Order: sequence, then C-alpha cells, then structure tokens
Amino acid sequence: MKFIFTNLMTVVALGGVLAACNSGPAIGEYVPGTGGTGGQGTGGTGGTGGTGNTGGLPSGNCTDTEDQDVYANLTYTNEAGDTFTGAEASAEIGSDCIFGTTTSDPVLPGCNDQAVAVITCGKPCPPATIQALADCVAQCTQDATAEASSPGLSNACVACTGDTVACGATYCVAQCATDTNDPTCIQCRCDNNCVQEFDSCSGLQPTTTCP
Repeated sequence: MKFIFTNLMTVVALGGVLAACNSGPAIGEYVPGTGGTGGQGTGGTGGTGGTGNTGGLPSGNCTDTEDQDVYANLTYTNEAGDTFTGAEASAEIGSDCIFGTTTSDPVLPGCNDQAVAVITCGKPCPPATIQALADCVAQCTQDATAEASSPGLSNACVACTGDTVACGATYCVAQCATDTNDPTCIQCRCDNNCVQEFDSCSGLQPTTTCP
C-alpha cells in the first residue's frame, strides 16, 4: 500500500512531537476499526473474511464478490491530477482522507482533527485517539468509494484501510515524512505490522514486501 502514507509528508509542519508517537502499544493492542456507519449502512466489526471470494484471492475482508465489483468500477483522481483505479484508487483515497482534499474527484472531507491528535499525542498514544483516526479514515473511504462506485466498499473492507493509516500515523511519521518508499519507512511499517495487518485483513495481493 505505497500510496496510503503519501499525505503524511505534510505533518512535519503540524507539530514537533513526531518522535513521541513512534512508540507505544503494538498495533494489535488497540481495538481494530469497526468500519463506517454510512455507505452500505450495515455496520460491521472488521469481520472474519469475505464470502464469495473471486479471482483466486486469499480470504479477506476485501475479497468478496461485492467488494471486487466495486473495485472493478472504482476510479479516483487526486489533487495532482493522477488517476488511480481499483485497489490503488481505494488506497489513494485512504491516504487523502487523512487531511482531506478540495479539488480531487470525489472531494474528500478528511480527518484533519483526528490525524493531528494522533501525530501530537503523548507516549503512548491513547488507543481511543488512534481508533478515532482509524474510524474516520474508514468512513471517509467508504463514502468516497460509494460516490465513485456504488454502493461502495463494505464496512469490514474499509476498516482495514483505516487501521493501516492509523498504524503508519502512530509509529512511522518521522521515517515516512520525506519518502514513503524509503527503506527506513518500509522497515518501520513492517516492524510495526502495518503492512502485514493490512494484507491479512484485506486479503488483497500485497503491494509492499517486507524486508
């Protein structure tokens, strides 16, 4: 998910407590995201895996027939004018949901307050603060995918995106602030299970290989 953390490059100017958020409980120690409450509106608590798996994908929260149909028709254009499709579009939306957008298609309201709260939190960052960012990003992602490709990704699927964004914001801001593809950034995300947790949660083909 190399696109997930792109907007974290802007956080250096938001606060001087970046290092304080790079330690604390492991990602598995806080409650996983519960997904959005809008979009498909069926609730969900992360689930235990999709049903109706298609295309030979592993079982996961983003691999059922309904989510795969959404991915097949999903297109997103960011503020730089770059267009993404499928799972990469969802990843870019999740990244842009951190601080929101004004000229993307669709436009994203963002989770600025929740992101700043995580970035400037104490050590360790309270689980409720992390969860608030994860839930906001999940809801933002679900609403945007619903607008771009109805009915949008499921609650369980977007919860995976919310959790991986919150993981990176909590532990790897300093390492990923200048280059999200830098080996130190990838290593940090791998060391804190951000990459592995998303791959396991979503069931999608990995786009980042941990060293």
